[in-house]
Amino acid sequence: MFTSEKMTQDQEQQVRILKRVLEGWRMVLLPLKSIFLWEQQWHPCAIFASTSLTYLIIWLLDLNFLATIAIVGLFVNFIDFLVPIICNSIYTPSDWTGQKEKMFEDICRSLVNYYNKILQNIYTFYSLRETSPYVYYIISISMSLTLAWMASAINNIFLLYIFSTVMLLWPGIQHCGIYNIVLSTLHLAPKSSFKTE
Repeated sequence: MFTSEKMTQDQEQQVRILKRVLEGWRMVLLPLKSIFLWEQQWHPCAIFASTSLTYLIIWLLDLNFLATIAIVGLFVNFIDFLVPIICNSIYTPSDWTGQKEKMFEDICRSLVNYYNKILQNIYTFYSLRETSPYVYYIISISMSLTLAWMASAINNIFLLYIFSTVMLLWPGIQHCGIYNIVLSTLHLAPKSSFKTE
Protein backbone atom coordinates (compact mmCIF):
# COMPACT_ATOMS: atom_id res chain seq x y z
CA MET A 1 0.00 0.00 0.00
CA PHE A 2 1.35 3.40 -0.97
CA THR A 3 1.40 6.20 1.53
CA SER A 4 0.37 9.70 0.49
CA GLU A 5 3.96 10.92 1.00
CA LYS A 6 5.29 8.22 -1.35
CA MET A 7 2.62 9.05 -3.94
CA THR A 8 3.52 12.76 -3.72
CA GLN A 9 7.21 11.95 -4.23
CA ASP A 10 6.36 9.75 -7.22
CA GLN A 11 4.18 12.50 -8.66
CA GLU A 12 6.93 15.10 -8.24
CA GLN A 13 9.37 12.77 -9.97
CA GLN A 14 6.86 12.27 -12.82
CA VAL A 15 6.52 16.05 -13.15
CA ARG A 16 10.31 16.47 -13.36
CA ILE A 17 10.57 13.74 -16.01
CA LEU A 18 7.72 15.23 -18.03
CA LYS A 19 9.30 18.70 -17.84
CA ARG A 20 12.51 17.26 -19.28
CA VAL A 21 10.63 15.44 -22.05
CA LEU A 22 8.59 18.53 -23.01
CA GLU A 23 11.50 20.99 -22.71
CA GLY A 24 11.53 21.77 -26.44
CA TRP A 25 7.76 22.24 -26.49
CA ARG A 26 7.47 24.60 -23.53
CA MET A 27 6.98 27.79 -25.59
CA VAL A 28 4.23 26.07 -27.61
CA LEU A 29 2.46 24.57 -24.60
CA LEU A 30 1.67 27.94 -23.01
CA PRO A 31 -0.52 29.18 -25.92
CA LEU A 32 -1.96 25.67 -26.36
CA LYS A 33 -3.10 25.73 -22.73
CA SER A 34 -5.06 28.93 -23.32
CA ILE A 35 -6.61 27.41 -26.45
CA PHE A 36 -7.62 24.18 -24.72
CA LEU A 37 -9.09 26.13 -21.77
CA TRP A 38 -11.05 28.44 -24.13
CA GLU A 39 -9.60 31.72 -22.85
CA GLN A 40 -10.89 33.42 -26.03
CA GLN A 41 -14.33 32.93 -27.56
CA TRP A 42 -12.94 31.62 -30.84
CA HIS A 43 -10.84 28.86 -29.25
CA PRO A 44 -13.54 26.13 -29.29
CA CYS A 45 -14.23 26.95 -32.95
CA ALA A 46 -10.51 26.65 -33.73
CA ILE A 47 -10.32 23.24 -32.01
CA PHE A 48 -13.43 22.02 -33.82
CA ALA A 49 -12.26 23.36 -37.20
CA SER A 50 -8.76 21.89 -36.93
CA THR A 51 -10.12 18.49 -35.89
CA SER A 52 -12.68 18.57 -38.69
CA LEU A 53 -10.04 19.53 -41.26
CA THR A 54 -7.72 16.74 -40.10
CA TYR A 55 -10.43 14.10 -40.36
CA LEU A 56 -11.66 15.50 -43.68
CA ILE A 57 -8.14 15.02 -45.08
CA ILE A 58 -8.00 11.46 -43.68
CA TRP A 59 -11.40 10.72 -45.21
CA LEU A 60 -10.45 12.22 -48.59
CA LEU A 61 -7.18 10.25 -48.74
CA ASP A 62 -9.16 7.05 -48.08
CA LEU A 63 -6.10 5.13 -46.94
CA ASN A 64 -6.20 1.70 -45.35
CA PHE A 65 -5.59 1.35 -41.62
CA LEU A 66 -1.84 0.67 -41.74
CA ALA A 67 -1.20 3.49 -44.21
CA THR A 68 -3.19 5.87 -42.01
CA ILE A 69 -1.17 4.87 -38.94
CA ALA A 70 2.08 5.32 -40.91
CA ILE A 71 1.06 8.78 -42.20
CA VAL A 72 -0.02 9.91 -38.72
CA GLY A 73 3.27 8.59 -37.28
CA LEU A 74 5.29 10.44 -39.91
CA PHE A 75 3.35 13.64 -39.27
CA VAL A 76 3.78 13.40 -35.49
CA ASN A 77 7.52 12.74 -35.85
CA PHE A 78 7.86 15.63 -38.30
CA ILE A 79 6.09 18.01 -35.91
CA ASP A 80 8.08 16.69 -32.93
CA PHE A 81 11.29 17.35 -34.85
CA LEU A 82 10.38 20.83 -36.14
CA VAL A 83 8.69 22.45 -33.12
CA PRO A 84 11.77 22.54 -30.83
CA ILE A 85 13.96 23.82 -33.67
CA ILE A 86 11.50 26.59 -34.57
CA CYS A 87 10.95 27.55 -30.90
CA ASN A 88 14.70 27.75 -30.23
CA SER A 89 15.23 29.94 -33.29
CA ILE A 90 12.33 32.31 -32.56
CA TYR A 91 12.59 32.65 -28.77
CA THR A 92 15.68 33.52 -26.79
CA PRO A 93 16.38 32.20 -23.27
CA SER A 94 15.60 35.67 -21.89
CA ASP A 95 11.99 35.29 -23.14
CA TRP A 96 11.49 32.50 -20.61
CA THR A 97 10.47 34.14 -17.34
CA GLY A 98 9.73 32.75 -13.90
CA GLN A 99 6.00 33.18 -14.49
CA LYS A 100 6.22 31.14 -17.70
CA GLU A 101 8.21 28.47 -15.86
CA LYS A 102 5.48 28.27 -13.22
CA MET A 103 2.80 27.98 -15.91
CA PHE A 104 4.84 25.26 -17.63
CA GLU A 105 5.19 23.37 -14.36
CA ASP A 106 1.42 23.69 -13.76
CA ILE A 107 0.76 22.24 -17.21
CA CYS A 108 3.09 19.32 -16.51
CA ARG A 109 1.51 18.77 -13.10
CA SER A 110 -1.99 18.78 -14.65
CA LEU A 111 -0.93 16.25 -17.29
CA VAL A 112 0.59 14.00 -14.62
CA ASN A 113 -2.57 14.30 -12.50
CA TYR A 114 -4.81 13.33 -15.44
CA TYR A 115 -2.51 10.45 -16.32
CA ASN A 116 -2.52 9.17 -12.72
CA LYS A 117 -6.32 9.50 -12.48
CA ILE A 118 -6.75 7.46 -15.64
CA LEU A 119 -4.35 4.80 -14.35
CA GLN A 120 -6.12 4.75 -10.98
CA ASN A 121 -9.49 4.27 -12.68
CA ILE A 122 -8.09 1.41 -14.77
CA TYR A 123 -6.59 -0.23 -11.68
CA THR A 124 -9.85 0.22 -9.79
CA PHE A 125 -11.80 -1.36 -12.64
CA TYR A 126 -9.45 -4.33 -12.86
CA SER A 127 -9.47 -4.75 -9.08
CA LEU A 128 -13.20 -5.46 -9.42
CA ARG A 129 -12.18 -8.77 -10.99
CA GLU A 130 -10.91 -9.89 -7.58
CA THR A 131 -13.35 -8.10 -5.28
CA SER A 132 -16.57 -8.36 -7.31
CA PRO A 133 -16.18 -10.59 -10.36
CA TYR A 134 -19.87 -10.47 -11.35
CA VAL A 135 -19.85 -6.68 -11.57
CA TYR A 136 -16.53 -6.77 -13.44
CA TYR A 137 -17.78 -9.21 -16.06
CA ILE A 138 -21.15 -7.50 -16.46
CA ILE A 139 -19.44 -4.14 -17.06
CA SER A 140 -16.70 -5.49 -19.35
CA ILE A 141 -19.06 -7.65 -21.44
CA SER A 142 -21.59 -4.80 -21.74
CA MET A 143 -18.88 -2.36 -22.80
CA SER A 144 -17.45 -4.84 -25.32
CA LEU A 145 -20.86 -5.53 -26.84
CA THR A 146 -21.67 -1.83 -27.02
CA LEU A 147 -18.33 -1.03 -28.68
CA ALA A 148 -18.74 -3.92 -31.14
CA TRP A 149 -22.24 -2.74 -32.05
CA MET A 150 -21.09 0.86 -32.47
CA ALA A 151 -18.11 -0.19 -34.60
CA SER A 152 -20.33 -2.25 -36.89
CA ALA A 153 -23.13 0.32 -37.15
CA ILE A 154 -21.14 3.56 -37.42
CA ASN A 155 -18.17 4.47 -39.61
CA ASN A 156 -14.97 4.03 -37.59
CA ILE A 157 -13.40 7.27 -38.84
CA PHE A 158 -16.53 9.13 -37.79
CA LEU A 159 -16.34 7.49 -34.33
CA LEU A 160 -12.70 8.55 -34.00
CA TYR A 161 -13.65 12.06 -35.13
CA ILE A 162 -16.36 12.34 -32.45
CA PHE A 163 -14.05 10.88 -29.79
CA SER A 164 -11.13 13.18 -30.75
CA THR A 165 -13.33 16.26 -30.85
CA VAL A 166 -14.82 15.55 -27.44
CA MET A 167 -11.40 14.79 -25.92
CA LEU A 168 -9.90 18.01 -27.30
CA LEU A 169 -12.88 20.10 -26.18
CA TRP A 170 -13.12 18.41 -22.75
CA PRO A 171 -10.59 20.61 -20.86
CA GLY A 172 -12.47 23.75 -21.96
CA ILE A 173 -15.83 22.19 -21.10
CA GLN A 174 -14.59 21.47 -17.59
CA HIS A 175 -12.76 24.79 -17.20
CA CYS A 176 -15.81 26.85 -18.21
CA GLY A 177 -18.10 24.83 -15.93
CA ILE A 178 -20.33 23.58 -18.76
CA TYR A 179 -20.07 20.00 -17.50
CA ASN A 180 -21.24 21.00 -14.00
CA ILE A 181 -24.08 23.09 -15.43
CA VAL A 182 -25.31 20.16 -17.53
CA LEU A 183 -25.06 17.80 -14.57
CA SER A 184 -26.95 20.16 -12.29
CA THR A 185 -29.59 20.70 -14.97
CA LEU A 186 -30.02 16.96 -15.44
CA HIS A 187 -30.15 16.50 -11.68
CA LEU A 188 -32.82 19.19 -11.29
CA ALA A 189 -34.84 18.27 -14.39
CA PRO A 190 -36.84 15.36 -12.90
CA LYS A 191 -37.59 17.33 -9.73
CA SER A 192 -38.89 20.36 -11.59
CA SER A 193 -41.30 18.27 -13.69
CA PHE A 194 -43.11 17.05 -10.55
CA LYS A 195 -43.42 20.40 -8.80
CA THR A 196 -46.91 21.47 -7.86
CA GLU A 197 -47.98 25.04 -8.18
